[in-house]
Amino acid sequence: MKIAGTYYPEKFIMRSRSFFGAGSGLESEVINRLLLTGESELLAATACGLYELKGEKFIRLFPDVLTGNVGALEIIDGNILVSSGDTIYLIKDKTIEALRRFDSEVIDIIFKRDMVWVLTTGSFILTDKSLSSDIVNRPLEGGRGICMAVSDTEMYIATEDYLSLIHGKRKEWKNIMPVYSGMPDKNINSLAFDGNGYLWMGTDSGSVIYDTGSRWIDSSAISCLPRNPVYRTVWDKSGGIYFATDVGAAYLKNGKTKYFSAGRWLPDNKVNDIAASHDGSIVYVATDKGLSVIKAEYTTLADKAERFENLIEKYHIRRGFTANRENVADELSDGRVHISDNDGLWTACYVAAESFRYAVTGEDEALEKARRGMEALLFLNRVSGIPGFTARAVRYHGDKGFGDGDKEWALSPDGECEWKGETSSDEITGHFFGLSIYYDLCADDSEKAKIKDALCAVTDHIISNNYRLVDRDGLPTTWACWDPDALNHDERWFSERGINSLEFLGILKVSHHVSGDNKYNDIYREFITKHHYPLNVMRHKVRDAHTCHIDDNLGFLASLTYLRLEEDESLRSLILCGLEDHWDYERPERQPMFAMIHAAMTGRDSDICDGIQSLREIPYDLINYKMENSKRKDLVFDGDEAERHGRLQLRNALPYDEANVDRPDCGSFHLDGRGGFAAEPTLYLLPYWIGRYYEIIGDDSSLPF
Repeated sequence: MKIAGTYYPEKFIMRSRSFFGAGSGLESEVINRLLLTGESELLAATACGLYELKGEKFIRLFPDVLTGNVGALEIIDGNILVSSGDTIYLIKDKTIEALRRFDSEVIDIIFKRDMVWVLTTGSFILTDKSLSSDIVNRPLEGGRGICMAVSDTEMYIATEDYLSLIHGKRKEWKNIMPVYSGMPDKNINSLAFDGNGYLWMGTDSGSVIYDTGSRWIDSSAISCLPRNPVYRTVWDKSGGIYFATDVGAAYLKNGKTKYFSAGRWLPDNKVNDIAASHDGSIVYVATDKGLSVIKAEYTTLADKAERFENLIEKYHIRRGFTANRENVADELSDGRVHISDNDGLWTACYVAAESFRYAVTGEDEALEKARRGMEALLFLNRVSGIPGFTARAVRYHGDKGFGDGDKEWALSPDGECEWKGETSSDEITGHFFGLSIYYDLCADDSEKAKIKDALCAVTDHIISNNYRLVDRDGLPTTWACWDPDALNHDERWFSERGINSLEFLGILKVSHHVSGDNKYNDIYREFITKHHYPLNVMRHKVRDAHTCHIDDNLGFLASLTYLRLEEDESLRSLILCGLEDHWDYERPERQPMFAMIHAAMTGRDSDICDGIQSLREIPYDLINYKMENSKRKDLVFDGDEAERHGRLQLRNALPYDEANVDRPDCGSFHLDGRGGFAAEPTLYLLPYWIGRYYEIIGDDSSLPF
């Protein structure tokens, strides 16, 4: 079905990051402040001196002079002012000299209005460029000096207790305090003026904007402002605003705030300072555990798909099977390809992706990749030696766990490998999904015969065993149940009633499609008229507080399998009721595969933008990191989930590049990642190529960017 209009996505921004720490030349990874002296010349003030980033390494500057903690940095007439302890130094022409020593530690230096503004822990000094002739030199009121901001017309200083400014001809202090004003928080960490003369305060309770009169605006009024503690606020020239917070670097642009947190983007969540290039294409983030350099570049969905094709080929293929990668730390070259319960399901999804790709592009490479996966699936169908009983996975001598005595693994009849039983409905759904798509879009006559024999053997096994899969021990497997007595009349199967009914209708439809044998159609009609499976499917998704994502994945895969083949509009109408209901419930996850299947099968494009946005957001790096999004105070949680299961879950999914990304059966409401593995990129490739095949997504490589 062709949808009403094809979406031609323009180029969009993708980001990558690099970390710099002790291995990059830093004696101390604690970086206090950053200063860009050009578009890419970066200075870093650290707990052990001053450094310049040169390529992939930090070079220490003036180690004999700047021996301890370096605090403030500022540019003055093309030269650098730098503070260490109570002294300000001038760096000029690759030399350094001490300009002035103050009564206490220097906290901040600002060059503005052709004057130098200096804040120490105990005093404020306004002096000339040589730091020798003071205009103002006054002790602070309200405790220790914290930070300072200067505009073309105003100046503010934050101390432990006050927000202060110099007032009148006598340069007296005027102090603002929460108890006598509308200031929401006295714990101020940073001050900065924007180009409009508004004062942006970073406080322990988030970002606050002060109009320098009587109005204070915080996140309770403007939801895009950070709620977590803010330590610095900086701007680029393109309208981007960056906040250094205790949950990462927050970036506000075009009314929306994005978070870059530890693990995926930063070495640590507590951010001390940020520096950005004029156009925001390079952002430097300073933490107590080193520096992150985040680079933005424009790409297209097609270019991203090509990148993931290369990634999956290099890191996620094992003997023709497609799998996640386990024991991964920070690089995909770490670890090994994972052997899972569902190697057949995920390989089938990859087969489908490459089949759709081949149908769209005609590329031989796509056909060969799809064929390789198809052969792996057929092997799973015969390795057990039990006609029609599909194995979950196989492992060989030298593979992890081989020969460990696990009762779910059995030696193949030829003794060459072990195969895993206890096969679930997931595997059967995957096989019928992937192999039927390959059959229609890629297979030659000999391959069609092999696929027909394999799939019909599975169906015959199910039918002859009272609509169950029966393992080598003669017992039905736990989850592979399509028995109408169980699904329709046993309350223990209420959760599976709709999904498994949908699966079995698709199994029968595919079997008739590939074989032409009317016995499958006769049974299909029986399950429609006698067992009313289409009525079960009309609302197949059980409202479960978004906890059983496995059924979400199976529901959408089975919907595509069935609806591709069923032409009876009265039956399609019933099944589409279930698909629409399922999509409506799952919409907050913004799962791209669900969005593309829904659009392709209903012909409606009203919701594809969320799916496209998720495809854009899926990061290049699919490593699952240890993340702590649960500490963010801007998130909204699902009360139903908390009430039913006593745990926090988001009401709406985070942007996909702000959380760890996993397969569709794991959901999109991730908060804190556990780390240790890398997801395989079929989670991008399958929805992308579904979108291309059904003309939901246009060929952006042909557009004149």
